[in-house]
Amino acid sequence: MPNRAVRRRLVRMLGSLPLIADFARRLSIRSVIERHCPSRANAHLTHAQVALAIIANRLTQPKAMYQLFSWAKQWAVQEVFDVDPDHLGDDRLARCLDAMAPKIDRIQGEVTVAAVREFALDLSALHWDLTSVVLQGEYPPEEQEKAYPQPAHGFGGEPGCKQLRVGEVVTGDGGVPIWHHTFNGNQADVGTVVAQMEALRTQVELPECLVIGDSKLLSQAVIAKLLGQRLHFLAPLQKSAELDREYLGLEKERFLPLDYVAQSQQRLPPEKRTQYLGQEVAYDWVDPKTGRTFRRRKLFVISSEEQATCRKVRGQQMARAEAELAKIAAGLGKRQLKTAAQVEARVAKVLEARRVKGLYRVWVSGEGKELSLRWEVDAEALKAAEALDGYYVLLCSLPEERGDSTALLRLWKREAIIERRFSDWKGPLRVRPVFVTNNARMAALVLLLHLSLMIYCLLEREARRQLAAVGRKKMERLLAGHVAAVPTGENILRAFEYLFLIVEEDETGRPREISEMTAEQKQLWHLLGIRTPVFS
Repeated sequence: MPNRAVRRRLVRMLGSLPLIADFARRLSIRSVIERHCPSRANAHLTHAQVALAIIANRLTQPKAMYQLFSWAKQWAVQEVFDVDPDHLGDDRLARCLDAMAPKIDRIQGEVTVAAVREFALDLSALHWDLTSVVLQGEYPPEEQEKAYPQPAHGFGGEPGCKQLRVGEVVTGDGGVPIWHHTFNGNQADVGTVVAQMEALRTQVELPECLVIGDSKLLSQAVIAKLLGQRLHFLAPLQKSAELDREYLGLEKERFLPLDYVAQSQQRLPPEKRTQYLGQEVAYDWVDPKTGRTFRRRKLFVISSEEQATCRKVRGQQMARAEAELAKIAAGLGKRQLKTAAQVEARVAKVLEARRVKGLYRVWVSGEGKELSLRWEVDAEALKAAEALDGYYVLLCSLPEERGDSTALLRLWKREAIIERRFSDWKGPLRVRPVFVTNNARMAALVLLLHLSLMIYCLLEREARRQLAAVGRKKMERLLAGHVAAVPTGENILRAFEYLFLIVEEDETGRPREISEMTAEQKQLWHLLGIRTPVFS
């Protein structure tokens, strides 16, 4: 082969861009956005191209949005997505977000339909929860658009910072997010699931599925509306004195072992694993509107780990309380401890702060220099507190033929999936800090973060499915130090961290070549079914 006269050689970061582009293609993200958000005929970039660049940035090197231009210059964004970095200015990003904001539900709905079709997602069990997105800045209400979620101070954020709240519907099958909604920053959790399941159903054909959430999922109104949508529910009940009395009234010999072992404990010997006991009781729920009675299931669960944790924490709090009581006793007659009333008030404050109120008998006597303070543990009160350690209650509408007590516990334990996805959202994808100042643009940016997380999770799910098909869970040499590991979205993306695109300009054009892949990169490429990229 004759030698070519190479005029210029460029090396750009390629990394996981081919993976992202291929999964975005399978999800039809570009065609969906172009259909709902058409660009001007003379535009240098379509809104879909800008959106894909933002998604790729979140999955490769997420930084503040104003640094997108410099990232695109270093990475092979032009070759993979046909996006000229020179056109990724702040104004162009803003116009893309403005165009997408009114179409959020339609875009995510059609992408979800593509995900279900392309990856055969099982929608029979769905998880719902909310998280907080912390904002930087003042965000005056008069500068925000009324049709979109309003930044506000609220639960789950940081002191002094406004926030938005974001809810996600995540599949039990692989923990893939399929629907999201951005709420006002002060939105409470209760009741949010109903409208979002209705919105999801208008876009995606749902089976008769189970909705799983935390203790804030359920209320009388929510139960009625979920049942009206042909949706089953599984969620823990909030602790109450009434629930405590019901638990204490159960026959202890009727608690039976539940066959559940957490994945993190599967290598431990049986005696060191958390033990679970369960007892189901019938629960008659009365529809407040119709007066009809429905039989539901209430599963009381005792966890040895939770029981041990409760007792350990209580012991620590009691030790701290007693140390503080000893300091009070040493300071009697001084400063603000000169009367019995002052001492009693200080003691009550300590016991309340340490959450051990009612576990001690306390005696304060005398006045002035004769003041004395004594205390002892109330053995009966401590025994009563310990009797409630480690139990919780799951309320479920799923018929018994669709799952026994062990199955309910297993389904509930998968609720950790959505917590992990929120960790991914704020960790590897670095959702914060958010510098977008307009709330309509914030909502559109959250959509792109949601789509980024969908790709992230599908990469993980597909790699695991393909490994499972050949009887394996771990992939050899996946982590640093050539350690075998279960594929995750994070370690899959990291495995391609040092993959480059070499561009050589000569008289015939710009031949492109991917740098030599490692054995691990080749294996992941094959597992994920990535098509050979065609560079622009």
